[in-house]
Amino acid sequence: MLSYSSEVLLPAIEQGTARQGRSWPAIKISTTAFVVTSPEEETFVRTQIAFYASTPSYRRVMALHGWEKVAERLSGLAARGEWIEMAGLINDKMLETFAVIADASDLVQALNVRYANLVDRVSLYKPFVPGEQDEFWQQLVSNWQSG
Repeated sequence: MLSYSSEVLLPAIEQGTARQGRSWPAIKISTTAFVVTSPEEETFVRTQIAFYASTPSYRRVMALHGWEKVAERLSGLAARGEWIEMAGLINDKMLETFAVIADASDLVQALNVRYANLVDRVSLYKPFVPGEQDEFWQQLVSNWQSG
């Protein structure tokens, strides 16, 4: 996803801000990151990536990485309601491209490395449940470095 962000999205944002007479610091960019810190999260994230990649709006992202055929297969499976089979088409390279994979204790550092100089705010594609994983969430909030 970083290639798409740095090669397509950020240049488009820069052009848009210039047309409006605004400077880059006036713009704040946020992203929602897929994260994998456990085998259960890996399964969930593969499923989510497969769903998104099956939609026409993500075809350009998949094409940038050379995964057009996979996107077409995913679209066909989605059209037939074969949701379970879809996650199996998301290989490790795709998972690494679209998700931050790290132990929970190293996730903040991995997020900082992945998104340094790209975004100002990161949220996780992971549910927050009060009382669950409180230490994880506190570490994440305390250690995120924006911009």
